[in-house]
Amino acid sequence: MTTALAVALNATPPSQPARRPMSLRRTSSLQTHWPEGAANPMVMAGRARDCVTRHDGSNRIVESEWLEARFDKAKRLAGLRAGRRSDGLADFTGLAPGGPMRKAMATAMPEEGARATLLHRMLDDMAGATFMASAAWYAWPGGTEGYHVASQTESFEHRQVEGVCISYFADSYALTPEGTVNDPVADHPRAPPALPDADRLGWHDLAPTAPQNQWRLRRTDLWQDDDGFQCSAWFQDSASLPGTLDQRIIFHEYALNARFAPDTLALLDIAVDARVLPFSTCRAAPATARKLIGIEARDLRLQVPRLLAGAAGCTHLNDMLRSIQDIEGMRDRLCAEMAAG
Repeated sequence: MTTALAVALNATPPSQPARRPMSLRRTSSLQTHWPEGAANPMVMAGRARDCVTRHDGSNRIVESEWLEARFDKAKRLAGLRAGRRSDGLADFTGLAPGGPMRKAMATAMPEEGARATLLHRMLDDMAGATFMASAAWYAWPGGTEGYHVASQTESFEHRQVEGVCISYFADSYALTPEGTVNDPVADHPRAPPALPDADRLGWHDLAPTAPQNQWRLRRTDLWQDDDGFQCSAWFQDSASLPGTLDQRIIFHEYALNARFAPDTLALLDIAVDARVLPFSTCRAAPATARKLIGIEARDLRLQVPRLLAGAAGCTHLNDMLRSIQDIEGMRDRLCAEMAAG
């Protein structure tokens, strides 16, 4: 397995697919940036939207949501507000996205997760976005190490990662002899932002950001056919490049197609397409998704980390597989729109 092979395998599409008649498209973005420079607080701007496309091609925005989060140097929440529930969100101050915040969400606002709301989607996704945030500085002078020095924050570039995911096994070329990430041999291609070109409603409006920024983007399309409910989903982590808005550096990108039972939403089939991954050894990850066949959508958030923990899966693919639990709430919205004509 070589760097050359990773380069040959990596390919990102230039845009998003066309929306289907009688489908619901959910898009979300978490854009991390430093409005006041590296030495000042990190800010995350979230945007999300549900858009229904009817039989005749007309559209209706079912819901949209926004949030803004500020972080301290330890990447704990220093402030959080959104279009809804801002008073309650203030109680999350001091928590780290991930386990602590997800537990607090389950206690304080269980109905958001049960209904798979846009607010829940962004809050749940903050853990991965926060972890990837410093990649915003990857291609800029000084790189991520320079950012950590300027911001007086902890760097994770030199931590031991053997066993963390499917690519980091003993003697993998993705690891240094010390067991840290072998980034000099990783492939992070450059590509245009993979957003719809001509379709104005194909994606929500992104937030304005400072020049150094990291984006986590998601798209989930859901529709019904004779075989049940079909899902097409896409995910990308990227960062800005100096001197251009037309190209970004891509760190991770997956797409998938999945089929769910019409009544229980049990997963009947799934195929994952690895578009961009740093190492050729990462290409073992897509097949792990098939371990989830038979599981109902409502249980994916719990079952993915249980079945695909550590070297049994890919942390970024696991995030994506957890996110398609949203289709239960999306199904309800889509069926309501179909009933309303």
